[in-house]
Amino acid sequence: MATIMLKVKLHPTLLPIIVWLVLTGQFANYALLFLSLCIHELGHLIVAYLVGANIKSCVIMPYGGEIQFSKSWQMTKQQQLLITIAGPFATLLLFLLALFFLPQNLSVPLQTIQLLLLLLNLLPIWPLDGGRIVEILWSEKKSIIQTKTSFLAFSMSCCFLCLLMALLYIPESFFFILILILLFIQNIQAFRYRRYEQAFENIVLNRLTP
Repeated sequence: MATIMLKVKLHPTLLPIIVWLVLTGQFANYALLFLSLCIHELGHLIVAYLVGANIKSCVIMPYGGEIQFSKSWQMTKQQQLLITIAGPFATLLLFLLALFFLPQNLSVPLQTIQLLLLLLNLLPIWPLDGGRIVEILWSEKKSIIQTKTSFLAFSMSCCFLCLLMALLYIPESFFFILILILLFIQNIQAFRYRRYEQAFENIVLNRLTP
């Protein structure tokens, strides 16, 4: 487990966000958010370790984390679902801990953060946990490119709709809009990359087939 923790890294976009929060006097709140993100990802990592997944890297993003696995094509859907659900479950446990065991001055902001994380992370947008759960269920009896094409189109549509709704609440939704834009860019990149995943799948299948 200690070896796995060494693979955890921070995404470069965190630095300007932290600087902005320090300048605006909101760093204390973000410290709680960052702690919450780390615990969320720890939930993923613990379950991944327990089910025997080979973890390649874990990058903490402003909205959560992204875990990459070596030989991910060998993982069963059950393993993938357990690992994906573990993050929101860890967030829920932290919410309950704050609700029942922490003093109110710390409990209230921590509860709020956990609820916001759950609402954001369970949106059906890739690569959020909600999006990954939908993708895993979507991929039943389909090739990688069929799954990626249809699912990413769905994911980008959801992201675009959320972005339109968020625009109605500017300036309060400014940070949420930035996250949605980042997610939309990632979806576009994944959509362009999907054909390479299909080619990789074919190579792997050819090697495994006697």
